[in-house]
Amino acid sequence: MSLGFCVEMQGYRLPMARSDVKSVPKPGEVWLSCPPYLLMARIVEVDLASEPPVVSYELHDDDGSLLQAVEHATLDYGWWRAFQRLQPRFG
Repeated sequence: MSLGFCVEMQGYRLPMARSDVKSVPKPGEVWLSCPPYLLMARIVEVDLASEPPVVSYELHDDDGSLLQAVEHATLDYGWWRAFQRLQPRFG
């Protein structure tokens, strides 16, 4: 005898983003690209009022050379999948 349970899908239908996606880049901050690349994004401007929100940044290589200036990149799940905030460490 098999007992069957009816299970309804509740809550979010799409996978939820990681909790760290709530950190919003701020002008002057440096964010690191996620592997396999090692690039640095220096935040120039963030516009949260636009729909969707956008970020402008300068992309530098590991030597600090400017590779590209990016303007008005969409600040969405793809941003947090590609970049992580550089945590300052002292000591």
